[in-house]
Amino acid sequence: MADVRGLPARSAITPALLAPALDAVAAAPGAMLLLVTGWSAHWGTEAYLAHPWLTPQAARDAVEAGVRTVAVDALSVDPTPQPGDPHADAGLPAHRVLCGAGGVIAENLTGLERLVGAEAVEVFLFPLRLPGADGAPVRAVARVG
Repeated sequence: MADVRGLPARSAITPALLAPALDAVAAAPGAMLLLVTGWSAHWGTEAYLAHPWLTPQAARDAVEAGVRTVAVDALSVDPTPQPGDPHADAGLPAHRVLCGAGGVIAENLTGLERLVGAEAVEVFLFPLRLPGADGAPVRAVARVG
């Protein structure tokens, strides 16, 4: 779990910010990486579009650490384009890295901040089966030990 709460709007989640979380998951290949940005508090407002985002190198580092599922409490793992934003034409690079490695991305989660500091967390994602779709709503459930 990477607790990156407190980042300013439109900030990059860099490899350095992920390093402690990736050190922990490296011992458990296939582990899910939870990105706790705190941005779900902005749901329903314009501010929600200005969420922190995962750099392509941070996504590559996650894949190299064995992560195949990334879950975030923000709109996307990539920057949401804004008029005049230098990242507007980025082409979803974090999505490409993660999905290109056979990974799964869960976005728009809520309540991840309640998991910070827990000793043992298991997260389950139960998607709806939507034939022909490249995504689906999920019921996300966490068990804290």
